[in-house]
Amino acid sequence: MDELQGSITLRDGRTAVVRPLEAGDSEPLTAFFLGLSERTKSRYGPHPFDRETAEKLCSSIDNSHTIRFVAALDAVSTQFIGYIILSREIWSGDRERYSFLGSFDDTACFAPVIGDAFQNQGIGYQMGSHVLACARKIGLKRVILMGGVMAENDIARRVYTKLGFRQLGEFITHQHGDVLNYDMMIEF
Repeated sequence: MDELQGSITLRDGRTAVVRPLEAGDSEPLTAFFLGLSERTKSRYGPHPFDRETAEKLCSSIDNSHTIRFVAALDAVSTQFIGYIILSREIWSGDRERYSFLGSFDDTACFAPVIGDAFQNQGIGYQMGSHVLACARKIGLKRVILMGGVMAENDIARRVYTKLGFRQLGEFITHQHGDVLNYDMMIEF
């Protein structure tokens, strides 16, 4: 999986290694999950942010369907600052909303989260660029946002647009009241 590894540069000059999640990463992944604010967690829906989930993810790695990327402050760091899912397993709600695509054979979904202390520093864009380059490298033709993006999340929408995603539609979720969300997709 070395071909999927890269690096990004923080605004303060430090570098972070972006790489696929590994079996031995359950402790730093747990620390990352537990360190996220309630606000950050509320904008992310693929799974809970707890020890049990981190341990399960690290013990069941299958990069043929889902690659979970992490950003660590350096090659030997146990501090994760970002996490992105790139998955070929498309949720049923996403399948319904994107049914006009026909086949999902060359499609993956994308779900990023950046640690609170590292948000608004360009890390999401850099990490997202790396993950999308990996998506192209493994033969994907398009990537959709997993579960869309909340309309009120202006920063995330700007990052997605800068990465090349375009808005295709909108939908309402009722999990936390009526929330407007946008579907976005990038094609290579």
